[in-house]
Amino acid sequence: MGKQFEMPKFVSFTKTYHNKPSAYISPDRPELSVNSKNVVVAGGGTGIGKAIAIAFAQAGAASVSILGRRVNRLEETAKEIREAGKNAQVLTQGADFAQRAEAEAGLKAISDEVGKIDVFVWASGISPTITAIAGYDSNEFERGLSVNLVGAFNAVQAVLPVVAPDLKLFNISSGVAHMKPIKGLFVYGVTKAAAAKLFDSVATEHPDFRVVNIQPGAVATEMSEGAGVPAEGSTDKPELPAHFCVWLCSNEAAFLAGKYVWANWDVEELLARKSEIKDSMLLRVMLEGVPM
Repeated sequence: MGKQFEMPKFVSFTKTYHNKPSAYISPDRPELSVNSKNVVVAGGGTGIGKAIAIAFAQAGAASVSILGRRVNRLEETAKEIREAGKNAQVLTQGADFAQRAEAEAGLKAISDEVGKIDVFVWASGISPTITAIAGYDSNEFERGLSVNLVGAFNAVQAVLPVVAPDLKLFNISSGVAHMKPIKGLFVYGVTKAAAAKLFDSVATEHPDFRVVNIQPGAVATEMSEGAGVPAEGSTDKPELPAHFCVWLCSNEAAFLAGKYVWANWDVEELLARKSEIKDSMLLRVMLEGVPM
């Protein structure tokens, strides 16, 4: 593992910056119900993906399916989803998304069981070795590309044939995709920036989908700990991005289609600026000063 890196100071788009979910985005709020919806979370066995799967079960999803490479972790998480949910059907499916055949087989098996997928969350990924560009191991670079970018590509290819026409498609991204580069994090930044552009392209080709790139916050996970993220920098609760994803499925959040948003931002403040955000270049990854 490379050296730890310093967490940057974040600048918020809203005056209020959350480290834990507010009551307004609670899965228990009736307006956020996902009753009758089939939800799939890739990378749902651990960390942020696990919290997202649990939140959708709490919000009344008809089914919650989780995929990942470690089947034993999926089964453990499935028990927690069932305990937290409101009679949601819970499915697990082993799949390595770096392998397109496994991605396609996994998503087809889920769709064959529950029907069309209404919500798909890409929450799978790794943090490759953190160190300088000079002399970086090419095998490690390719591993990062394979899991974080090729995996996302395979997920998109596999899910598109089995989705509902008004799919909610969320990419759990990272602030490194659009922030000033952080020393040592170049592989993670490259893969996350490229994946964000991939999901932007899906949004362009499928205007009836609600596609959103999400910075989930600074959440302590197995991945972040293994990557050397300073403990004091992991200030946010995993329920924050989880509940935020549930809110993004609601009618209230339709104006954020095609946008890049942080789970830390206050949704009531975002709603107050809805007309300003919806049809503008705000909250898009772009070249500043050249809005095209």
